[in-house]
Amino acid sequence: MIMKHFISLMIFCSLFGEMQSQEVRVKNIEIIRDQWGVPHIFAPTDEEVAYGLAWATAEDDFVSMQENFLAARGRLSEIKGKDGAILDFLCSFTGASALIDEQYPQAFSQKFRKVLEYYCKGVNDYAAAHPDQVLLKNIFPATVKDMLTGYVIGMTLMTNVQYSLIKVMKSKADHQELKTAKGSNALAVSKSKTGTNETFLAVNSHQPLTGPYSWYEAHLHSEEGWDILGGTFPGGATIFHGVNRHLGWAHTVTMSDLSDLYLLKMHPNEKLMYQFDGQWLKLEERTVKLKVKVGFLKIPVKRKYYISVYGPTLKGGDGQFYSFRFPANMGIQAAEQWYRMNKATNFNEFYRALSLQGLTGLNIIYADKEDNIFYLDNGQFPKRNPDYNWWGILPGDTSATLWKAHDYYPLEALAQIKNPDCGYVFNTNNTPFLCTGNNCNASPEQWAVSRFYFAENNNRSLRMKELLEKQEYINYETFKQIKFDNTV
Repeated sequence: MIMKHFISLMIFCSLFGEMQSQEVRVKNIEIIRDQWGVPHIFAPTDEEVAYGLAWATAEDDFVSMQENFLAARGRLSEIKGKDGAILDFLCSFTGASALIDEQYPQAFSQKFRKVLEYYCKGVNDYAAAHPDQVLLKNIFPATVKDMLTGYVIGMTLMTNVQYSLIKVMKSKADHQELKTAKGSNALAVSKSKTGTNETFLAVNSHQPLTGPYSWYEAHLHSEEGWDILGGTFPGGATIFHGVNRHLGWAHTVTMSDLSDLYLLKMHPNEKLMYQFDGQWLKLEERTVKLKVKVGFLKIPVKRKYYISVYGPTLKGGDGQFYSFRFPANMGIQAAEQWYRMNKATNFNEFYRALSLQGLTGLNIIYADKEDNIFYLDNGQFPKRNPDYNWWGILPGDTSATLWKAHDYYPLEALAQIKNPDCGYVFNTNNTPFLCTGNNCNASPEQWAVSRFYFAENNNRSLRMKELLEKQEYINYETFKQIKFDNTV
């Protein structure tokens, strides 16, 4: 069963609060839904497809879209209570607003700026046409800045910064082993292993079923070469992982060291004074003002955080001050990198998209119609001083532990394997040094950032390896059995 409709509303939208007068040719945009309700969006241009994606997403999950925008405005707690307050605080804590204001004018190509603008137009038009579905007054029009704040927070969460936050707030700032009992799986198998002249790819990432970071499936098709099916978040302007006619990829969360935690040395008598390179500096104080829903009431709540030379800073449950430093709040190019990955037609184009290095983290398992398979333990790895244990709590009183923003190892220095003789690559949030057959795995000594990679396996990686090694060839039925295997 196919359901087909055309958007029939003419719209105008704001970008950073300034009205844009460009008219959207909505009659060009066609949305066809298949028997599962997945929208297939067709239009002549990429930006018109983005408008259609926004409209279709709003039709299906306008609540989650609004939750993304509300968090960007620090207002999610008004409808989600304590749970919303966490994201509201995180948006302020990361400094996303100032980051976007600084970088947006130069961060994106003109074409991708149009994609973002048209997506916003779609959201705002839907809100104007369905005022009864708007969760709070005065939250529309949504802006590109609201959207990009969602990307910054998403990258922050997907590089595990929240674990350090939780430990500091619960007085457990000592480094604890990361647990990966549950998570995402990805697998690519080449023709040499399938024995059927087919290349297989399993895109098996796990996200919540609802909320701003749940998966939303869609197919995008423009006459400019944007033709991809996969998953995005409600509020995402492109597909985040999936397949086009030429290639596909899956993401899993990397457990690598992509954020750092510092213990500040505070002055014994002077409030908010901390030592750095033998001098006493003062923490900058910030206050986040929230309205937290409690029953039928909205209770005003204030939360403080601070800024040191390292970055955002919290007073922990133990009374000490801890600073956080992480690449996820230093750049906004992830959005366009995904767009370029969407439109890649071969491995070389895909790799050039990866070289933008806008994605702060996220492993990549890749396959294409030319039978290339590829694994990358991806991330923005700062060039850190080798004299320190970066997995633990770092001394926050010296420039020796203050790495430079945007001074990251290049893509070629990251752990990666292309077309191994063993015929497969996989990841289940485990170490990059078990990603293929025994004779094909890379040794840690090969990669400059090895000391920052997660060194352990989990039950899923060991089981995946066991299943893949069992048989000389893996046909499609066996491939599906591996994908759905739930043995512990």
